[in-house]
Amino acid sequence: MAEINVSASQRVHDALTQRGFERDWCSERVIYFGVLDPYALKVPVSIDVTDLDFVRPPPIRVKEGYDTAGRRLPHLLDESRSFCYYAAGTVVLDRYNPGGTVLQCLQQADDVMRQAVGGKSDADFANEMQAYWSSSFVIVDLPVGFTGQAKVRYLNLRGADTSTATLCTDSSWLIDAHRANGSPLPRGDDCVVVLTKSAITLNPDADWPPTSLSNFNSWLNWLDPALVGVLERSFVRGEGARRWVAIRAPNGVFIIDASLPPMLQTEEFLRSRRTGLPAALRKLAAKTTIGRTIGMPADTDYIFSRNLGARQNLAGKRILLIGAGTIGGFLAHQLAQSGAGESGGRLMIVDTDELRTANLGRHLLGLPYINVNKAEGCCAFIKQQLPMLDVDARPEDALKVVSGAYLPYDLIIDVTGEEALSLAVNERAVCADSGWPPVLFGYLLGNGALAQALLVDDREREHACLKCLKPALSGVSRYPSLRQGVEVIRGRNMECADPNYIPYPVTRSVMAASLVCEMALAWAAGSIGQRFRSHLFDASQAYHVKDGNPGPTRECPACSRI
Repeated sequence: MAEINVSASQRVHDALTQRGFERDWCSERVIYFGVLDPYALKVPVSIDVTDLDFVRPPPIRVKEGYDTAGRRLPHLLDESRSFCYYAAGTVVLDRYNPGGTVLQCLQQADDVMRQAVGGKSDADFANEMQAYWSSSFVIVDLPVGFTGQAKVRYLNLRGADTSTATLCTDSSWLIDAHRANGSPLPRGDDCVVVLTKSAITLNPDADWPPTSLSNFNSWLNWLDPALVGVLERSFVRGEGARRWVAIRAPNGVFIIDASLPPMLQTEEFLRSRRTGLPAALRKLAAKTTIGRTIGMPADTDYIFSRNLGARQNLAGKRILLIGAGTIGGFLAHQLAQSGAGESGGRLMIVDTDELRTANLGRHLLGLPYINVNKAEGCCAFIKQQLPMLDVDARPEDALKVVSGAYLPYDLIIDVTGEEALSLAVNERAVCADSGWPPVLFGYLLGNGALAQALLVDDREREHACLKCLKPALSGVSRYPSLRQGVEVIRGRNMECADPNYIPYPVTRSVMAASLVCEMALAWAAGSIGQRFRSHLFDASQAYHVKDGNPGPTRECPACSRI
């Protein structure tokens, strides 16, 4: 390894020196000095090539004090003047060609610098604006399109002595989480929320950042003149000497705050002459300092839709999950992270078992939930992690929960792995009229060799029910799964009074849960596609079963008689 590093360092040195760079031998790090665009702009920079793995592009920094034609440049991300020439995740650098890699990076930096100086990448300021605006942040939960009065409060969101800056209305889930931790609600500071259609960016031909009210208004006049004076006007209403303004823009939420100068913090102004504060502030604009903060979105739409892109989440759906065991625990969490229980939806978890020490190796829950009902434990865990969701638990017999002609759910999911119970639920689904929701079954076969899932929701009898997959209990499956001669290994676990269990690793539980969650999301989107899906883990024990839409069979004792 040492010989490889020496060789790589030598090739980097040769490449950079041929490019006109010189090594800084006084630094403990491997740093070279040179220029970008050596035949035109000649921008003095340093490049740090200490990391020869090239996991990230080598840091390039523009020499302090260098002025490029009087313009500010995008891609200079911090006080160290680090130059962003490759967006994160856009390129994989070749660690086996170190010399060529550093030259590739310098060429890319040359191109980006020329575009920046020519004004061709001014829009990049908007894309990187959070880096230019501030390093501090406020968590933001505001309704879509909301403008008007809100509050900046420091809330207890983690059940500890620490507090987090938040911007929200009184109906926010952040307030509920704070109160759930037993903390009184602080008064907070008034914040005016405004909208702009312009992407927040900096004027490349003006000084940055704005540190006073006069600088701020000058920048607003360049960006969106309609917003000029918004901070001054915010002091007319409310109490106190501090105000916040949140600008909601296409590229984020950008917040400023300011306190009245001491000469205006008098009883006369604060109580009797608040309407005169805007005019008084304008006269003191150069002496009124402002702070800048980034708004970090935390509204439920952002949280539960961000990772799904254009896909439909589970918000607004009423889901009954039967089984909170080795599959059901992970599935409950995945459903919640997919929006189940949000926007008027509900996630109800049903299970009668309690968590034992034997379950800890492959269950969502850990030691704090020992001897707690699994459904109630999963509910408590999810509420702790995602308190904005409507999640509840019923430690009852599942067949009692699903009794009746009408059930107040949009989807039932059974992941108990108990064949008799699943067939009983299937029977009710097949025999029920239109008052019953579709049922999604998920289970593992053998020693976790194969995960399968089936959606049963066919009132026209065009698709198979669960019993259609194996019409005779002692017969063969229509879609052979376990290989002939494979015996299911069972173990005994006397410590939790559970005489038999089937050993398999936690990875199988998580993947089976993921398979079911994928189908639930497809159902929510109205494009279920293949109703019967499988995931093979162990080809020595099970066959590959092709996904598809099996039809019913006349031999099925459940649906053939309907």
